[in-house]
Amino acid sequence: MATNFGSLSIVSAQDDLLYTSEGETLTDLFTAHGTAWLGHGRAEVRAALARQLDAVWITGGIPTPAVQAMRARVAGFLPPGYVLASLASTGMEANEQALRIARVTTGRNGALGLAGAMHGKSLATATLAWDNGDGAAPAGFYRVAAGPGGDEAATLDAIDGALRTGAVAALYIEPVHGTSFGWEGSPGFYTAVRALATRHGTMLVYDEVLTGCHRTGSRFRCQAQGVAPDILTFGKGLGNGFPVAGVAVRSDIAILPRMLLGSTFSNNPLAAAAVDATLACLEALDPAALVGAIERTVLHHLGWAAAGPAPRLRGCGAMWVIALDTPQQAEACVQALRMAGVCIGFHGRQLRLLPSLTIAPARLERACAEVARVVAAQA
Repeated sequence: MATNFGSLSIVSAQDDLLYTSEGETLTDLFTAHGTAWLGHGRAEVRAALARQLDAVWITGGIPTPAVQAMRARVAGFLPPGYVLASLASTGMEANEQALRIARVTTGRNGALGLAGAMHGKSLATATLAWDNGDGAAPAGFYRVAAGPGGDEAATLDAIDGALRTGAVAALYIEPVHGTSFGWEGSPGFYTAVRALATRHGTMLVYDEVLTGCHRTGSRFRCQAQGVAPDILTFGKGLGNGFPVAGVAVRSDIAILPRMLLGSTFSNNPLAAAAVDATLACLEALDPAALVGAIERTVLHHLGWAAAGPAPRLRGCGAMWVIALDTPQQAEACVQALRMAGVCIGFHGRQLRLLPSLTIAPARLERACAEVARVVAAQA
């Protein structure tokens, strides 16, 4: 997802507002790919980072009080029965680390994903679900068709066939496709996926980099889907814009040195401070109520686009994708919305709404009304 600002640049930001080099003020429905989850410049996160800057920036993995405090905070945030394996610098890195955990635990090397999901753009993570356009196809990586208009039974059969090889260490699921038309399967689909992974001895990885941290209502979408994955990756809003992601595992999974979970910048005290402060803010708020209010506002203005056999609007909570007919229409919407004072992300023929949890209700109302107006003119 991207925005097209041409020669414009953002000179400052606060809460749900962006200020451009040409003096414009934009309501932010892009939030830097969903990372500014508590709004830009959140005071508690900024203060925590400033305190940590005065202490120590990075130690190369040597323990710090900041990391210890963060681990305690994350332990209370994760679903029962899970522990934090490691912090990573990005969601892509977290998914790479999840694959290493699965490979060491199962003794297998293969991996399986669903087409249209997004787990990152590295060679491994892109091969699972996303077409980088380079024709690369590492051995042992499988991808099955899934998405809007697809046949769930056929997808499950394809998953079963790939897992029957006995070579797949990890099966990756993005519970709501954030970059592929907001697709989410039926509840029975995800319980069937869990059962297949268990039957074939494959570790189920839930990629909640975008859907986690209450963006879809519950802390993690797997909880709403009634699924207990083996590995949980999460990020985006975890540090409210600071580059950080996490990898959690079932508490009975042993974390071994040969899983190579560390990297130069992972588990650094600045990231830990940002995570600790962000989660503390979430604890002090009522995220479920705020996300519910965002969903109601979006549907009030755009519910018409979710109707019919081929809906243009899909998503839930504070995460929505709008499908246009062509990339040119999507870009025209982005430009028209910018002129109306709204910043939005797009990819191909898709628009994506990712408002911050703390967006001012009146600004969200106005922004969604503008989105509805512009989309209706193009649809």
